[in-house]
Amino acid sequence: MPIQPQQTGLYEGLILSDLKNRSLDRLKIARGNYDRYSAATILDALIDSEVEAARLTKCIRSFAFIVLKEGYAQYRPPSNFLMLDKVFFYKSNTNYYELKQKTRRWLDKHKRGWRTVTGDSLITFPGDNYGNMRKIGVYPTPDTDSGFEIDPDTGAYERSSAGAPSGNVSGANEAAHATICTKAAGDFINNGVQVGMMALNVTDGSSGQISAVFSTTFTVTLTGGTNNTWALGDSFTILAGEYGVVTDWDTDESYVFTTDYGVMTGITNENNLYVEYFRRPIPLQYDGQYPEIPPELHQYLPDNVVYLLKRNAPKGSGDYNEAVIGRQAFLNGIFGYDDLDDSMEDDVAMDWSL
Repeated sequence: MPIQPQQTGLYEGLILSDLKNRSLDRLKIARGNYDRYSAATILDALIDSEVEAARLTKCIRSFAFIVLKEGYAQYRPPSNFLMLDKVFFYKSNTNYYELKQKTRRWLDKHKRGWRTVTGDSLITFPGDNYGNMRKIGVYPTPDTDSGFEIDPDTGAYERSSAGAPSGNVSGANEAAHATICTKAAGDFINNGVQVGMMALNVTDGSSGQISAVFSTTFTVTLTGGTNNTWALGDSFTILAGEYGVVTDWDTDESYVFTTDYGVMTGITNENNLYVEYFRRPIPLQYDGQYPEIPPELHQYLPDNVVYLLKRNAPKGSGDYNEAVIGRQAFLNGIFGYDDLDDSMEDDVAMDWSL
C-alpha cells in the first residue's frame, strides 16, 4: 500500500531566528530589542501565524490509520488534526474505496434508521466532540473487529509513544565528536530518524540537517551555536515530524515511521480506515527550526505578527494602521500560494459544520 509521508527535515527557507529578526524589523524595533514585545510574545505570534497559514492554505498534508471496532461508530482523529480531506475503507490490503462525506443531518433525511445499521463503512460524517476536536464517524457501524500490523522488515516501524505528537526524538550525547552524536539506546532508525531531518544541539544552541543515520549514531554538521560540536552530555532533539498516526476505538495513538523516503509497505490494514487530512504544524521552539509550511510562505509570517500585536490599538493610530497593512500583506502572500493539487484538479476539504 503506497503512502507518502511528509519529509519535514528537508525544508529550507527562514529559520525561527530569522523570523524573529524580521518580525522586529516589521515592528520598527531594533533587532535583539525585546523591551516592548518580549521574545516569548513574538514567538507566540509566529506560532499562531503559521497555524493560520496552514489553515488557510491547507498546505500540510498527512495520513492516519483508524482501527475500527465492532459496535463503535465514532473515532477521534489524530491529535494534530486540522481538517479532513479524504477517507478510504480498506476491505483488504489490495481492495479499498473512498467513503462519501455527509452530515448527520443528511443521514437522518436519506438513511432512516442509519444509527442501528451495521456492516462495511460507506459514509463518513462529523461526529461528536472529543475534547476540542470533532470525532470522525462512519456508517454503517462496523460489525467486526479489525487488525493493524506492521512488518519492520519492509522498512516501516511503529512506536506506541512518540513523546509528543510531533514524534520528536530527544536524548543526551554519550561520546564527544565534531559531527557525530551517539546514544547507545537511541535506536534511531527504528524511531524513524532519517537523513535530512533537522537535529538540534539544545545545550550548545547549534543545529543542522542530518547527513547519515545508524542505529546508535547520527551525523550532522552543526552551525549557529557556541562550539558547534557534540560534547559529552549535550542534549539533542531531532525534529522527526514525518510520520503517520494510528488511532483506535479506545483513543490510543501510535506513530508509524519509515526508513525510506516516500513509501511504506508491509502494513496490514484490513477493515480499517485510511485517512488523508490536513494537519497543524509542529510548534516553533528552537532558533534553528524551520516552519513546516512551504518556504515561499515563510516571509509573510512576520507581517501577521505586526497584525496580532498591534490590532488592538485605537483605530486611526499609527499602530492600528500598521496592523491593517501587516494583515493585508500576510493575506495577499498566503492566498497567492498555489498548492500542487490545485494545479491538477479541484480539491475541496469537507465542511464539518452542522
